[in-house]
Amino acid sequence: NEYKSYLRKVSISNTQFKSFVEEMSNKLRILCLHGYRQSDVSFREKTGGLRKALKSLATFEFIRAPHAVCGEDNSFSWFYSNPETHNIESYKCLDRSTTDPGFAESLKFLKDHVTCEGPFDGIMAFSQGACMAAILSTFTDNTQLKFLILFSGFKSRITKHEVYYKDRIAGIRSLHVYGETDEVIPPGMSEGLSECFEDHVKHRHPGGHFVPTNINVRNTVKDFLLKEFKLKYDS
Repeated sequence: NEYKSYLRKVSISNTQFKSFVEEMSNKLRILCLHGYRQSDVSFREKTGGLRKALKSLATFEFIRAPHAVCGEDNSFSWFYSNPETHNIESYKCLDRSTTDPGFAESLKFLKDHVTCEGPFDGIMAFSQGACMAAILSTFTDNTQLKFLILFSGFKSRITKHEVYYKDRIAGIRSLHVYGETDEVIPPGMSEGLSECFEDHVKHRHPGGHFVPTNINVRNTVKDFLLKEFKLKYDS
């Protein structure tokens, strides 16, 4: 976990360790899920400015999807929408598919990680990772998640995933940030996902398919997390 990783890198006194634990204990723990053809490393880099603005409220843990995208370096997927064609699987969010290669393995991977490495207060995710986070949130009894921050999220169009959207998702708060010029995930798809949650907030920015770090988005995310922080520590 993050404590052990930190201790392996530096030698600290008992007093310093106590201070470190206290600091970590008084922050929200957020699990971060990258998008399709990305990685934990690239997502960390793309969210650097945002995380800097939130460092007083939360710590962030990035994990990598279990499926490597064929023929690409440092490129991973949570699942695919097309079966193998010439031994290559692919994914398109607009596909209305009946197959989801890799999905079951990724869902188990995430459940196991949240159970073994948690508890996590929430998840921050982008694109396909946001799709996975929303599905994972339907298992709140097992995950203990309290909130989601979803960038360019969407409902999966794979037929067998419709069951996850049958009922509105209760007991978890969600923030949906999406771009009005996003050509990969049209705004309507992100808005459609937001309506799956009983308790949701939407923020539409003027950009495209990326995690924005402008002041308006930073303030929106910070305000959202501040409410979560107060719910956890002031109750």
